[in-house]
Amino acid sequence: MLFVLVIAVIFVAISVYFFFRAEKLQRKLISQQRESLHTRKENKVLVESTTLVATRGQEFAKARLKRIMDMAKAEGNDTLMLHCELISPLINNYSIIFKECLKGKGRLKAISQKCFENKDSAAYKKFVALIVTGDKKLKRYWGSDNLNGFLFLVDALLNTDNFITELNQQEKHLSLS
Repeated sequence: MLFVLVIAVIFVAISVYFFFRAEKLQRKLISQQRESLHTRKENKVLVESTTLVATRGQEFAKARLKRIMDMAKAEGNDTLMLHCELISPLINNYSIIFKECLKGKGRLKAISQKCFENKDSAAYKKFVALIVTGDKKLKRYWGSDNLNGFLFLVDALLNTDNFITELNQQEKHLSLS
């Protein structure tokens, strides 16, 4: 009888221990669920913000490209028009490239190639030739193959003052040769 009583007391003690342990784990689980829900809400807000930034960046870049194209048409500058046509797939797919670059380093060139090849199979090669023969900064931005490089590259490509200065220097260099 004493043996059965000892086993019953041990069983009750273990049951009480596991009851309190289960309560503690349940409180932790509820806490983790709240934290997970909060993290998902934050993530959703960040994704929406990033999408908004990408969309606005694309709108600004497109507007800037349109102003440059209008200026080139008004001045009859064929070289600037060609430059605008070469970079237009990059600008028109700005938000797609932006989002892809967010996923990690090494994605800029691959997604850019896809975007350019949607327009024309040779467009990507012409664009890369523009980068390679262009300013050292353009090469460095393109070579970084990440989001930061993409943002600087778009800004540099749309900076008409630098481009016009570079064109004038190339024309002077060609006329001296």
